[in-house]
Amino acid sequence: MSDTTKSTNIKSIVATAFFAAVIFLGIQSFRIPLPAAVGTPFLHFGHIFVMLAIVCLGARRSCIAGVLGLVIFDLLNGYIQSIPNVFVSTIIKCMLVGIVFWFLKRKAAGNMKKEYKYAVICAVLYGITSIIVDFIWSVAELVLLGSNMGAAIIAEISSIPATIINAVFTVIGVMLLYLPVVTAYRRIVE
Repeated sequence: MSDTTKSTNIKSIVATAFFAAVIFLGIQSFRIPLPAAVGTPFLHFGHIFVMLAIVCLGARRSCIAGVLGLVIFDLLNGYIQSIPNVFVSTIIKCMLVGIVFWFLKRKAAGNMKKEYKYAVICAVLYGITSIIVDFIWSVAELVLLGSNMGAAIIAEISSIPATIINAVFTVIGVMLLYLPVVTAYRRIVE
């Protein structure tokens, strides 16, 4: 292995660990509880940083950073019951949005204005995916715990506003932070 390859691998590992830490801190340092019939949602910066990890690190490495940051938060804050949902939904979102952004970024061909637009579109996709995955997961969880399907769907519909608020917050956060974070990331890593 050449020195250049070793250096690239070390930078990749450090960048992934950095994003995992920032994702954790984005939830740990700022969270506002939101009312919901299912679960214990709160408004936080974690999803903004997962989305920024996706655009900086790509699909696979953002999965690692996102899962680590979110699961460590859950472990340290008593949300152990949420870990399966967080694990699965983070992988789905990072892979889906990461692949879409990769294709769109290639289409942008270095045009930062287009890349920014595609990042915002992908943040919207991330939010929509969050809403769909959380809805399906929560309904399935309630049914497995003994609720009938109708009651589970109604309970989850009443909890959707919290997920929508977080999705909108994520899009706004990406709109504000994309350019400074990506610019700094490229200067340091690439």
